[in-house]
Amino acid sequence: MAERLTDRGIAALKPAGKSYLIFDSEVSGLALKIYQSGRKSFVFDWRQHGRQRRVTIGRHPAWTIGKARIHASRLRLKADTGEIVAPERGGRVADLLEQWRATVRLTRRPNTVKSYNQMIDGHILPTFGRDDPKAITRNRVEAWHGTIAQATTVTANRALATLSAFLGWLEHDRKIDRNPCKGVRRRSENQRHVFLDADEIERAHAALAGINSAAALTLRLALLTGARIGEVVTLAPAQIDVSRRVWIKPHGLTKQKRVHIVPLQQEALCVALELLALGLPDYETCRLCWDRVRTILGRGDVRIHDLRHSRASALARGGASLPQIGKLLGHSAPATTNRYMHLLDRDLRDLVERS
Repeated sequence: MAERLTDRGIAALKPAGKSYLIFDSEVSGLALKIYQSGRKSFVFDWRQHGRQRRVTIGRHPAWTIGKARIHASRLRLKADTGEIVAPERGGRVADLLEQWRATVRLTRRPNTVKSYNQMIDGHILPTFGRDDPKAITRNRVEAWHGTIAQATTVTANRALATLSAFLGWLEHDRKIDRNPCKGVRRRSENQRHVFLDADEIERAHAALAGINSAAALTLRLALLTGARIGEVVTLAPAQIDVSRRVWIKPHGLTKQKRVHIVPLQQEALCVALELLALGLPDYETCRLCWDRVRTILGRGDVRIHDLRHSRASALARGGASLPQIGKLLGHSAPATTNRYMHLLDRDLRDLVERS
């Protein structure tokens, strides 16, 4: 028998030998559950596909009866119009994300897996984890993306890309009709233009040559070739063709997912062979080594990945065109190489001044 619940009446209710329910007469399906421990929570009951379902709304007194009625009224409307009130077991975003993580681990590069997990745990689960995926609308995505962008646009764009990849996976499996991330505009990012100049590159090589370690050789090879540090620490003897003096990077180890053949100058070839003979370090060892070297250079702002930019800038100063730089670095999109346009412009201005 339903009765009109009040906050004063709820406060006076005592626990019994077992949990029991008292239904509210104002909103059909709304009930208060009193546990043996004395805890009291509002729940909502409804029927879905012929089955009785129940979802917890919140605990009293944090949730007052008035607040519970408002929320239960919305759930009642969804139930009466055939909408999904709460996702089935295993159908929440959090449950589906765990399935997607398993797929990502098998199909993506380790760094991508790490980045996705950071975005999932830090931004996607807290906002969408308890939802049915069909409840994620473009308006919600835009508001969520904009909130993150207020702190950092880079993280906002990475989080959006991760959510879009997940929802694209659901769309492919027809669990949702359309990916709501499509059409959401990424925020503009300020690209880093941090690199070593010619004198600093020479000093960096000298400092690294004075450190007898595999990490120093790894960093030297990265600086000589412009390779990503992840590519260098996965170097294998089969990748180096000594007779043709080239480094053949397998498609599974490159960001662009294509075989990338890089010509090696004699110094780079010698460093690569010495590194293979000594044994490859891990990334953390390389990071600590670079921290030591950049302190010597007085360039604490230069990260390991900026060695790649430094190689590109050296090529630009040497007269290489943007397509040539892109090919040597393995850029899949010309726009990626365009960040070095200002270096070419500078060289052209110097040429005009000298002529």
